[in-house]
Parts: sequence; structure tokens; C-alpha cells
Amino acid sequence: MNIQKLVARHIRIPLRKPIKHASHERRETDNLLMECHLGNGIVGYGEGVPRDYVTGETIASALAVLQKNDLSPLKISPASFEEAIRAIESWNITSIQQDDARGISTHAVRCAVELAWLDAWGHYFQKPLSSVTNIIAPELFQPRDRIQYSVAITSATGFKLAMQAMTRRWFGFKQCKVKVGIAGQNDVARLRTIRKYMGSGMELRLDANEAWKVDEVAEHWEQLSPFQIRWVEQPVLHEEIGKLARIRAAIPMPVMLDESLCGMADAQQCVQERWGDLFNLRLSKCGGFIRTLKLAQFAQQHRLGLQLGCQVGETAVLSAAGRHFACSVKGLLALEGSYDRWLVKESLGMHDITFGVGGKAAALNGPGLGIQIHHDAVERVTQSKVVILG
Repeated sequence: MNIQKLVARHIRIPLRKPIKHASHERRETDNLLMECHLGNGIVGYGEGVPRDYVTGETIASALAVLQKNDLSPLKISPASFEEAIRAIESWNITSIQQDDARGISTHAVRCAVELAWLDAWGHYFQKPLSSVTNIIAPELFQPRDRIQYSVAITSATGFKLAMQAMTRRWFGFKQCKVKVGIAGQNDVARLRTIRKYMGSGMELRLDANEAWKVDEVAEHWEQLSPFQIRWVEQPVLHEEIGKLARIRAAIPMPVMLDESLCGMADAQQCVQERWGDLFNLRLSKCGGFIRTLKLAQFAQQHRLGLQLGCQVGETAVLSAAGRHFACSVKGLLALEGSYDRWLVKESLGMHDITFGVGGKAAALNGPGLGIQIHHDAVERVTQSKVVILG
């Protein structure tokens, strides 16, 4: 048995509401959906979310990368799921960008191809995606039947902000991320409202999305830390992260890296130059399930904290992959993802895997991603389709 063809789709899905943070506002999502067709009729699905302000990728560049790379090495017949895992782990993909010193400009593409491959062979060998953790990083493998996602507050203000804070508490969430640094908003007033209505038991963390200036970080932290903040995610531009590292000793502010943590080169530089204390892992941003596992290994070896994040606009494909990661990797301090029906108008899954009350969600135990794809929905959101291999 081997691959019959690989198909790449540009899909565009409207969001149910605009999502705004300090660096971007989004009303729809443009994603890369890959199909891996095996000779016996099995089709595996993978998804990547190209974002030019994260890894430098766009849909156009993602399709160009696929068309300019040789995918014929994937036309093999693995004898086991472990052999399939090792094959995609060793697959090399070449960037078309000349200035990709960080080695991240193909990460969304790699994620989509890898997940489609693992989903297809997972179905063939009847193995769930979560079993990849046990093979690649057995020391991190800790299977769980149920997990609890955190929730987020983005740009709400006034009455809407108070209602969001109250309802998230009433529904039983334990952790909340708050977007800060949005132009025209008073973060101190917003945090005061949030803490008032969420109570002292809610764990709060901040995400500045690169909005703060380095010379203003100490002032921001002094103003916001009294609201019992666990950590601040990506406070400054990636280009300024080295400057932040030089003043961190004087600021007792735990820093989580997001835009500054997209691959192993970033992780190594973080440790060498003491950029931060925690990593925000996102599958598409970090180059897929396997590379994200290796970043988790690296972080835990260097005693850095970990969060599993997600990107705005993920469909059920990436949500399912994230669920497998969350349910199989130990030591994750916070979980984000599975927003499906709350965020995208077409989640693409036959069954709803959106998190439940309080962010609670069950493990997916079926083979591959453990979900079925709604083919009519895929056709509805497809903007273009290209056969890459076949």
C-alpha cells in the first residue's frame, strides 16, 4: 500500500465574529487543507494556517512551496505505523525564501502534509495520532481521557467585558487569557473589571501580541501585576526580544514566547540568551505534531514551562490534532483550542468536537485524527485545489 495522490486545497472560512488583538483583526481565515489518498481509498486530512506575521507564510507561498518541492520520497509503503512516523519525520522540505534564517517559512505547509500523512496511515494501521507521542517522546507520554481547555477574552470592553468575565466563571473555566495592548483600550480598567467578575480563583494570563515597547514593559508590569497575572505572552516584537532579555533581570515578569518561538533555532537561542520562561506551542506555527513534540522535549529538558496554543481559524482537523497532543503530553500548564463551533462557520468535521462546559473535552480514541470529515463542507469552502503528487 502506498500514496495514490496528495491534494492541496486553499480553503476560506468566515468567522462567526471578528477576532481582534493588538497586531491584527480577522473576519475570515485562509487555511491550507491537505488530503493524503492511499491506494485502498483511505483519505487522510491535514491542516496548516499560514500567517505572514508569524512564520512569514501565506496561502500563495504555501502552494508555491508544495509545487516546487519533490514529494515523491513519500511514495513508500511503510510496514508499520512507527515506520510511517519515521518516514514523515525525516522528510525534508525546502523553503523558497532566501532569508529564512530561523527555518520556519515552511512550517504551516509541513504541518498540513504531516498531519494528512499521519491521519491516513493511522487509519490504515488503526493507530491514533496520540500514539506518535509515545514513539517520538516516550518520556513525555501521559495519556488522559479528559482535559480542560482555558478560555480567552479578546477586545471586549464595558458591559460586554463584564458579561464575558461573569459567564466564563459561571461555566466553570479555571484559566483565562486576556488580550492586552489593543489601541484605545485601558488595560488597567479592563483587568480590574475582569478580576472583579471572575473572582480571585481564576488564573489570568496576558497576551500582548508584540504590542508593548521594550522601555515601557516595566511600567506595564507594575500596573498589571497586582491583578495576579501568571505570565505575559509575547510582550514585545520578535525583533526586540533580545533587548527585553537584557532588562528581564530587573523585572519579575514571567515571559512566554509565541511569535519568538516557532522552531528549534528559536528555542535554542531562547535558552542561550534567556529570552523567556515559557513556550507557547502551536502545531501549525511549529511545523507539525512531531516538531512540536521535539520543542516540548527541549523545553522540559531546560525546565521551561509549556502551553499548547492554537491559531485563530483552525478547523476540526487542527482541533483534533491539538486534542491528541493535549491528551498525550504531560506537563502542559494551559491548553487552548477546539473553539470550532464558537468561531468558524464551517468546522469541516462530521461531529462536533468543540470543548464543552468549562472547557472540558474528551480524548479522541479513533484511528488517525479520530474524526470524520464533512466532504460537502470542504467543497463549499474550497477556493482552489491542486494535485501535488499523483
